[in-house]
Amino acid sequence: MKLQEFDKERAEFLYHQPSDWEKNGQIWTVRGGCSIGKSGYQVSPRRLDCYSFHYIKEGRLLYESDLHEQIVRGGDLYCLFPNRTYSYRRMDDIEPMQMYWLAFDGPQAAHLLHEAGFSPESPHSAKRWSNGLQARLEQIFHLMREHASPSILLGMQMQSALLQFFSALFREDKSDGVPRHQQWIESSMQYMELHATEGLTVAQLADMAGMNRNYFSTAFAQHTGMPPLLYMTGIRVKKAQKLLHETNDSITEIAYSLGYANLYVFSRAFHRYCGLSPTEYRATKKLISHDWSR
Repeated sequence: MKLQEFDKERAEFLYHQPSDWEKNGQIWTVRGGCSIGKSGYQVSPRRLDCYSFHYIKEGRLLYESDLHEQIVRGGDLYCLFPNRTYSYRRMDDIEPMQMYWLAFDGPQAAHLLHEAGFSPESPHSAKRWSNGLQARLEQIFHLMREHASPSILLGMQMQSALLQFFSALFREDKSDGVPRHQQWIESSMQYMELHATEGLTVAQLADMAGMNRNYFSTAFAQHTGMPPLLYMTGIRVKKAQKLLHETNDSITEIAYSLGYANLYVFSRAFHRYCGLSPTEYRATKKLISHDWSR
């Protein structure tokens, strides 16, 4: 982070020119940065042309808009909305003040903010920030620092990073990292359905959900009745059952196609889940099909 000296602050300003590819995705990053406010720091009333998140790392800021006044403290998140007038200022000259901001725009921005619990009437969320959000913000800033000219690759990376930021936002509670919405469980289940054969780990799934591994495993088990690893095993075994019943592929081929390292690991997992070996299951299904054909 390279801060420049200004009259009332030390700040870094980062800008991004969204590509057509990003705009087709309905949401894109516009700019971002960091500010360390000096004595007398304030921003005069202004109207924004996009949405902007302000994260207060330390200190206090007083935000004023045409709807309300709000004191925002360290760890809080405040969202500024387009076509509304805002001003804000440092509350005191004793406590240090540092803030980050991330501006974004697009037709889907309002919907995502609504899902995350933000609106012009309710723009403030106390103690909402987390390590997960910080990591994703730093990823966005890194891309803006390293790549000045637009490209399809940069556009894909920027949009992915912004969506990961929102994904983490949905999954963070206001205070202790408990998920704000339970939709993450259904999303995780859908992701497992698509990628269970690709060697997913619980740590990867928890990271995608923006939470720690232990909490993810516990909450997932409470919701589904089984831990995530057993749930993924069930998905793979059901796919194996379908292949054993509907194809003539060898059991070894099926094991490898489902992401198992070898036949032994696959057979053991299948037997634990079904009570039959893959060979026994296939024979049983063939016998049933034969009986029905008579």
